[in-house]
Amino acid sequence: MNTIEFAYRRFSRKRFPLPSEAQVRALEDRIKVDFADDYRNFLLEFNGGYFIEPEITPVGEGCPQDALTFLSGLGASHQEAELGEPGTLVLFDDNDPPKILPIGDTAMGGLIILDTAPGEGRGMIYLKKAFGDFYYLAEGIEEFFSLLHEPTPV
Repeated sequence: MNTIEFAYRRFSRKRFPLPSEAQVRALEDRIKVDFADDYRNFLLEFNGGYFIEPEITPVGEGCPQDALTFLSGLGASHQEAELGEPGTLVLFDDNDPPKILPIGDTAMGGLIILDTAPGEGRGMIYLKKAFGDFYYLAEGIEEFFSLLHEPTPV
């Protein structure tokens, strides 16, 4: 069982229906991005969904503690979680075509961000703190899922 499948079995509360290759391609055309292969495969095999708020292991100096609420997907059950929703694309100045794409939400009001710009960082995942800075999390979507763990008891 791979990391993503394990995390879905352990932490998923609601999964979105799987999209077709044509639906993923249509989204890429509409928002003017080409997803990295690992993220495209994630959408086709898992799509997004709501999670039971597993904690995200902080990576690097100053990275805040947070928890995953949802990952956006195609055909989401709620508009807030629809991948490529026009409202999410205008959250950042000078982001047309998108160089970064919000792909999820956290318990502390942060965003999970996918780097969609062509080049070396394409496919990297970041945490954008609410009203704050960006923090590097992972090289790609599978590595991001490896950061999820049970909440620490208080």
